[in-house]
Amino acid sequence: MPGKHILLCLALSWAQVPLGAQPVDVVVDEVDTLIRAAEVVSLRELRELRTEVPGVGHEVPGMDLMEECSPVHTALDDASNALRDLEDSTWAAVSRVERDDLRSMTGVHWVRLHLVARPELKGASLLLRVVSRVPFEVFVNGVRTGAIDELPRSSIGSLMPRSDSVPVVEVPVRFAADGEVEVIALRLTGTPGDALQQLGLRVTLHAADRAYAVQRTTFHYGIFIGINAIILLLSLFIWADDRRDRGWGLLALLSLASVLDTVAEVGGEQRLLGLQDGTADMLDAMATVLVPWPLFLLIMVLRHLRGDADARGSRRFTWMVMAMTVTLLAFVAAVQGGLADTTNGLSFTNTSIPLVVGALLGGLVMAVGMVWFTIEVVRSGVRLLRSGGYERWVGAGAVASLLLTLVLQMGSEFTGMALSGWLSTLADYCAYVAVPVSVAVYLGIRSAHHNRLVARQRDELDAEVKERTAELRTEKERSDALLLNILPAEVAEELKAKGAADARHFDRATVLFTDFRGFTQLSERVGPAELVAELNACFKAFDAIMERHRVEKIKTIGDAYMAAGGLPDPAHGSPADVVHAALEMQEFMVRHKADREAQGRPWFEMRVGIHSGPVVAGIVGVKKFQYDIWGDTVNTAARMESSGEVGRVNISGATHALLKEVPGLVFTPRGKVQAKGKGELEMYFVHRSADAISA
Repeated sequence: MPGKHILLCLALSWAQVPLGAQPVDVVVDEVDTLIRAAEVVSLRELRELRTEVPGVGHEVPGMDLMEECSPVHTALDDASNALRDLEDSTWAAVSRVERDDLRSMTGVHWVRLHLVARPELKGASLLLRVVSRVPFEVFVNGVRTGAIDELPRSSIGSLMPRSDSVPVVEVPVRFAADGEVEVIALRLTGTPGDALQQLGLRVTLHAADRAYAVQRTTFHYGIFIGINAIILLLSLFIWADDRRDRGWGLLALLSLASVLDTVAEVGGEQRLLGLQDGTADMLDAMATVLVPWPLFLLIMVLRHLRGDADARGSRRFTWMVMAMTVTLLAFVAAVQGGLADTTNGLSFTNTSIPLVVGALLGGLVMAVGMVWFTIEVVRSGVRLLRSGGYERWVGAGAVASLLLTLVLQMGSEFTGMALSGWLSTLADYCAYVAVPVSVAVYLGIRSAHHNRLVARQRDELDAEVKERTAELRTEKERSDALLLNILPAEVAEELKAKGAADARHFDRATVLFTDFRGFTQLSERVGPAELVAELNACFKAFDAIMERHRVEKIKTIGDAYMAAGGLPDPAHGSPADVVHAALEMQEFMVRHKADREAQGRPWFEMRVGIHSGPVVAGIVGVKKFQYDIWGDTVNTAARMESSGEVGRVNISGATHALLKEVPGLVFTPRGKVQAKGKGELEMYFVHRSADAISA
């Protein structure tokens, strides 16, 4: 991550190039001094120092005894070599700078390590970890404490994790801690003629909770990888849904670079995946090459969120990150080719002018690039913090991942053991998860805001839909009411369902006609408005009468009113219903005439004619359609009206035949009456009986 690697890059960029190797006699003097001295071991050192343990990790809390405790070596096999008080000053020194080349004719090698345990280690349980390519025995102050007699089959050369193929013994040890030099002796049984450096001996000392420390480290790195992997998947899903927003693609690349960087850190430098050295070195090299990429991608994300990701500026950053990548690739190639060594800082084995010039130019590129990228991240992050939008969370994460990491790392270097570990862990969290967590917060707030907007829009839309639905329902009810004013209910439903209504034949319908006497003369005496108002008052009363008796109004033609019973539902509007309706209409006209006379205004008088017989009913045409009936029955009913008298209800013989047994009605025969176009027809006047009137 950005903050964690800045110190590394600056260190690489300003690394010194030694002009040559140290003289051999100086090294020998240093080795002689180490042989005479004994390393003082404390619990704090075992927890603060870091060493490499094959198959477990590179930065494991503990001490490398082969480096720190002045090991000495002999090829003479003697049981007394394990004793604590044995004088071994004449043995060959095992130096980190120059491994001795003493060979054993029997294949047996003895190595002794000297240390002084501080008083707090008295009685404390420690772990001695021994790695070797050959069988060995371990003695602490002359006491045999552990051994391995047969080595597992080696998996060297495989890219798979080494697992338990590394011959390792972990021996619980306790030191006397009496202020005297204590001795750890190892007896290795190899092949006759082998030198010690061929046996791959490694000896490390750890506190008893070393495994817990390693588990804690792997736990933290697992969290780092998991958080970045989640952000990677979220970014990819969002980007796949909206390809126009390239910011999500950049964020996915940033998360991917963080995941790769963390995996490379764990499996390469930390050596926590138990991989073969070659594979771990490849991951370590990948971690080195990836150093500038998280910063570069973070800059691209911040610039996109700020809305100023212009093509020219992006090209400048891209050219710089490519130059830094090429520089780091050259550095990795130099290390792999033996031209550079990173064991103790950065040094070069070849001091030719081209190499020195290339190293200086590479250091300059890295220094300029990292300083530039750092300033840009801080500048963009601060601008986003001040923007006030949801993007400020990403800006805060970027600033935290950079500045807080540096502050915490520096604080870790200058504080005590307990606080140092916590500060270092906090620095790692800032470096690896500050940006993804801030992005997660940004996504969460952004999603919550969008959800609120969507919910509000949904509520507003629901309210509008309900309002529109109510309006549509009201309009539909108005339309249905209007349609029912024009058409019978059954015909209206058929028309709505099919878009048309079929004509139907009715065997027995009773048709009613009315007509006002003297309408033409009256229309000449009153104004049009008063005439229409008078017609409307009468027809409204007629409509109410028809509805009560379930008689279907057909139409009005001028001052004529037409209705029919027995259609469209034959069960409604019987001949008796039609006659009673006609009588009620005449009664209304009598009352209305009296009111008009009292007001001194003109009035209407009306004739009514009724006939029963077959008709055809239906709708014709597509514009201004109306329900109508046809047939000779209609014409005969019209003749009944024209042949009637004012204030009377005139019915045909056919209707009389259907009603003569109906109680409450009295019929007055008129005999055969001449009807226009029909000849003589049997007619009757009908009125209510005295009993029916009193009731």
